[in-house]
Amino acid sequence: MKKTLRRVISLVLCAAMLVSVVAFSGTATEPDASNTKVYTTCNGECGNCPVIVLPGINHSPTYLYDDEGNRAVDSNGADIGGTLLILNLDGVLKQLPKVILSLFATLGLQRNVMLDKVAYDVAHAAFAYQQCDDKGVCDDNLSTLTWDYPISEFNKKAEADDEMHRGGFDLDWVYRMVPMKPLVDVIGEDHTYFFTFNLVGNPMESAAKLDEYIQLVKAQTGHDKVNLLPVSLGGTILTAYLEQFGHEDVNAIVNAVACLDGTDLLADFMERKWNLSPEFFYHEFLANIFVESNDAGTIGYLINLLLRIIPESGINALLSGAMSGILDTMMLNCPQFWAMVPADRYDALAERYLKDKPELKEKTDAFQQARLNLKDNILAAVEDGVRVNSISGSNLNLGEEMYTYFGIVASSKKVNSDGIINLESTTMGATGAAGDATLGEGYVQKNPSEEYPEYSYVSPDNMVDVSTAVLPDNTWIFLDQYHEVGDNDVVLNLAKALLLEEIDDVHSDPENYPQFNYKVTTKYVRRWRLADAYEVDRTNLSADQIAKLDKAIADGEAIISATVAPKQEDVEAVDRALMEALHEVGYPGYENIEEEEASKADAIFETVLGTVSKTFVDIFGSKSYIDFFLDLIVGALAKI
Repeated sequence: MKKTLRRVISLVLCAAMLVSVVAFSGTATEPDASNTKVYTTCNGECGNCPVIVLPGINHSPTYLYDDEGNRAVDSNGADIGGTLLILNLDGVLKQLPKVILSLFATLGLQRNVMLDKVAYDVAHAAFAYQQCDDKGVCDDNLSTLTWDYPISEFNKKAEADDEMHRGGFDLDWVYRMVPMKPLVDVIGEDHTYFFTFNLVGNPMESAAKLDEYIQLVKAQTGHDKVNLLPVSLGGTILTAYLEQFGHEDVNAIVNAVACLDGTDLLADFMERKWNLSPEFFYHEFLANIFVESNDAGTIGYLINLLLRIIPESGINALLSGAMSGILDTMMLNCPQFWAMVPADRYDALAERYLKDKPELKEKTDAFQQARLNLKDNILAAVEDGVRVNSISGSNLNLGEEMYTYFGIVASSKKVNSDGIINLESTTMGATGAAGDATLGEGYVQKNPSEEYPEYSYVSPDNMVDVSTAVLPDNTWIFLDQYHEVGDNDVVLNLAKALLLEEIDDVHSDPENYPQFNYKVTTKYVRRWRLADAYEVDRTNLSADQIAKLDKAIADGEAIISATVAPKQEDVEAVDRALMEALHEVGYPGYENIEEEEASKADAIFETVLGTVSKTFVDIFGSKSYIDFFLDLIVGALAKI
């Protein structure tokens, strides 16, 4: 049973990765280091250092070029590229006849017929564009879109450059990727830069490009230092940068859920360690994914029942092949993926996969050393006056809340995380209880402060101890907050206050900026309701309509400017009031604002299928229908 389920995971994760793809068009260029054009008039004397965003895993548009340096296109004439995965869909389509023949043969004969090889070939074809060789170099000519100017120029460039316009790379795109408008409103769009890097690159090389980028920003703005805002995967670039170039050009760093010591999610994937409970995989897993996407697990339960028509040997072969295809093609030769492996798991995995790849291992070892030196590099920066703060989410299992498909990894309920990255990684060492546990009755913080002896670094729910972090006074925790912190305006307002030096640490203004805050989702109010409300034409509105609209706007602005998380029900009430005000004035898109409720028939169908799915787990375990009944027949014959 365990052997089967170990192999079942890969196809699911492969599918999860596939649905994450976002394809774009655009112009991929290297930043022009000689572009010292000045885009601001402050000449470095405005008091606000320029901010460089080091974005996350899905924020760097990358494209494929042919040998002549022209943009490569697929069979439909579309540019081949994306911000995360660059799929070779034409290559996958060529594999489909083999998939269909192999699957039908397996179903007909009730034993594996080359499904392992077919699955490997499909995975290899799908991710072939981002394949690296055993030296850690991408096989194909991929180039990442970069911008050697501040975000104030994005809309101008998009209007002038048809390909950039078609790609959707305008200012609105930037704010969708990293919602930092509150900060930008103060420092200016001409002081805000967006650094990008190739997902299948080398973080040490990306850090070298960052150093060039920093020099360019300094030249363009007149400032002698910059602020860095690493987000998620951007934390790996920060780690590599501090190791190679130090901190002389840096004024402040605010890490936002930054990957500073990898994630067990990636290490489990490489090590092929999974949550093997049949009840979880064959009953809860797929249902949870569909609940996340459409609030109902009905389709997931139905797939659970259909999945069992494939014989166990076919499942083994299919998913074993897919797993090997993903690892061999996309991950095991890529230095950037190795940068997401936690330091304490690196040596074992490197011994397993890299001992015969000396040039690749030299690159991954270099990053491992940078990560091992991160604490010293950070403390040296702080000693020299660099202001360093970290903002993290906590108290979730890996794959919980969002990206539920990652809940399949074995470490899911064994580490405290934001659903994607370990708390210990995003905080540089804070201690967190895993699962539903606490730190224990009578727990005492491990490293009390000499300067603030009465202060407790233990969270109110007794699940997090920040005293063990490298910078406990500059580590901010949002309890129960998932990785997408851009959904929470309280997080954005904290980052703004830190970068503008409005507060120094958790002791500066604990009433308005407490060390322990909470999850809340406010993005709907900020991104849609208020934006629409501001656009309302008031020419023919009545006084009552204007008053109602103004009241809703004021309440919405109060919600998104909060520094202490409001209750989610209060946010939803404000969201509803804005919708009603927009409905009343006839704003397009709000003609019908009644909440859709699932019919009783749908609810009953979901309950029935859920009950059947659970019953089948109790009866069949992880076996297919045929495997189960064959075992029954064999058992009966043995007794005759």
